[in-house]
This record gives sequence, C-alpha cells and structure tokens, in this order.
Amino acid sequence: MAKALAIEALAALGVFAALWFGDAPTSWSIAGLIAFLAFSLIAWGVFDVNSSLWAPTLWRVPGVNAVALTFDDGPDPEFTPCVLEILTREKVTATFFVVGERARVNQDLLRDIDRRGHLIGNHSYSHAWNINFALHTGLTREICRCNEAIEAAIGKRPQYYRAPHGFKNPALGDVLAKHSMTCVGWQVRGFDAVRSDADAIARRLVLKAKAGGILLLHDGSGLQGTRDRSGTLEALPMIIEGLRARGFAFKRVDELKAPPAET
Repeated sequence: MAKALAIEALAALGVFAALWFGDAPTSWSIAGLIAFLAFSLIAWGVFDVNSSLWAPTLWRVPGVNAVALTFDDGPDPEFTPCVLEILTREKVTATFFVVGERARVNQDLLRDIDRRGHLIGNHSYSHAWNINFALHTGLTREICRCNEAIEAAIGKRPQYYRAPHGFKNPALGDVLAKHSMTCVGWQVRGFDAVRSDADAIARRLVLKAKAGGILLLHDGSGLQGTRDRSGTLEALPMIIEGLRARGFAFKRVDELKAPPAET
C-alpha cells in the first residue's frame, strides 16, 4: 500500500508544481500528463498478472528445463477427478489453486489431490468478481478463510496464492507478506475457461510455453467462465505429450527453482 500512496503523493506534487509554476495552457497539459502516467502505472500494477508492483509475483523461473502445470477454480467433483486420472496416468505432478467454498464441501477430493502428490494453493474463498476491489480487511478474510478450508482437509497451510483473474490491488502485497505467502501468475494460459476447442487449447500452451514457465488451465467450471471443461480434459494429454516432445519436464510450482550459479 505504501507504493500506491507514494505514487499518488508524487503525482499530486507534480500536478501542483506544474500548475503553480507553469503558464497556461502548457501547464495544464503537463499536469494532465503527470496524472495520466500515475494512473497508468497504478493500472499496470493491477491488471498485468505478472507485475510485481503491488505484490512480488512468481510466473516464470528462467533457466529451468521444466514447466509447471496449474489448475484453477476447483475442486470440481465432475472434472477434477478426470484431471487427476490423466495426471496419474502420465506421471505428472501439478499445482491446484482451489476456491475455499469448493474446498470446504469437497474435502475428500482435496485430500485425493494431496495424496497423489500435487500441490494445493489458495485461489480465494469465494472467487467473487469484486475481490480485487477489496483492501486489507476484505482480502485478509478471503485468503484466510480459504487457507482454513484447505488446512481443515489436508492439515497443510498453503504458501501460494493466485488472485482471481490474476488482478492485484495495492493492499495484496501487505496481506500476503503478513501470512508468508507468495503470489503466483502465469507465463501462458490456455483460455480453456472461455473456449472448448481442445486443439486450440493444447496448441497455445505447447507453442507458447517457455522454460521455467507456469501454465494456466482450469479444472473447475463456472465462476465467470464456461461450465464445461471437456475441452481441457481432451487437451491435457496433448499438452503433456507436446511439452515432453519439446524436452520439458513437469514440476510443481514450489519445485521451480533456478539452478545454482556457477562459481
């Protein structure tokens, strides 16, 4: 939050100086430009899913010859078991960013995800559209309630958080730091929450993935997206095969680490 206040204070000072010391109409243009640049910087921090302006964000670890498959919006009793069966068959571990409300009523499914060796992360409690407008109190409630639902099922408190839609506001970094959590973005997404073309989903991830990248798919339906995840299920084996053909291994988000520097 301190960064946002500093940007606003500097912008206000710049606007005041331009108007006080400058001559109209040039001073108006300068003041308007300063305000526009400040607004653009704040908006970039909110809407760029990989920006670390408001919260340090993990989205890629260059130099790692692996990628991390991540799944959002579950656990979903219809689609998550199918995703798990594919991953088990292909001997791939992944990361599941779960919604607290769904975790609370699907505890057995959450335990199955954990038992199979996958990592479980926090994707807020409700995934409501207005979460990203909440400040410290609202964000803390959403994140803590999701953590509690996860911990009640598997006895582990998550260390990673992915914001709904990837948006971050100036309070998020403070809340995550207080709870020793890391914000996670993505290097490429399959857009499987809004389309069902399995070939297009697979082609996008296979072609655009980079070494050390975090890849986004969805095992949960709805939540401002489509309700059918059959395209994801059809695409997933093609994605795994295509990425292996490119020489990539698969790691959980917590396993993506840069190689040690040579001495």
